[in-house]
Amino acid sequence: MSKKPAEPTSKEIYKQTVELIEREKIFFLFTGDSIKPLIEASEYLCENGFNLIGIDFRIPGVKNLLKSIKRKGQRNLGVFSISTRKEARIAINAGASFLFSTHLDRGIIRRSKKESIFHAIGALTPTEISNAYDLGANLVSIYPCEQMGGLSWFMFLREIFSKVKFVPTDKMSPYEASQYLKAGAYAVAPIIDLDKVKEPKELIREFSVNLSKF
Repeated sequence: MSKKPAEPTSKEIYKQTVELIEREKIFFLFTGDSIKPLIEASEYLCENGFNLIGIDFRIPGVKNLLKSIKRKGQRNLGVFSISTRKEARIAINAGASFLFSTHLDRGIIRRSKKESIFHAIGALTPTEISNAYDLGANLVSIYPCEQMGGLSWFMFLREIFSKVKFVPTDKMSPYEASQYLKAGAYAVAPIIDLDKVKEPKELIREFSVNLSKF
């Protein structure tokens, strides 16, 4: 009788996530009305060498999906739209490999650090970014970056906070994602609404082409 594969520890997942970010430079964050299209898009990403995949925590069934993957000994999906410390705890316990928060929350940072889970904390203003950095956030997610001013806002913030690792997060085109990386973003996190994208596979290919030089 074969033994069940040992589940990776939080510290192992954390280390793997950092290595993937430095290699791939992109988080694909999927949203929509149902789980099935998200699973299909995630499987396509994995088949094409992308591993940093986040699912909208607000979609019904996400917690069960994470638990199902965790029971198989895997921890390869993260979550975004986390807004409270309680949601962070639920997502981490369900098996999320990383999380993105919607805003700066001390409790989310503390819970993530306690559980050794990689986290990107939402912030928009210089004060929020300074506080997130002082609290030890792994990444600062500029969210919603495009609505706040896009590339010009990111460049303004990066000039002030040269030591902060930024990940612009919002709906964006493959070209816009490449411009953020060119301007010095640590990574990018495009939010993709699968209910509004006609050809998800084609969009993913476009991201791959535009980001291949980074």
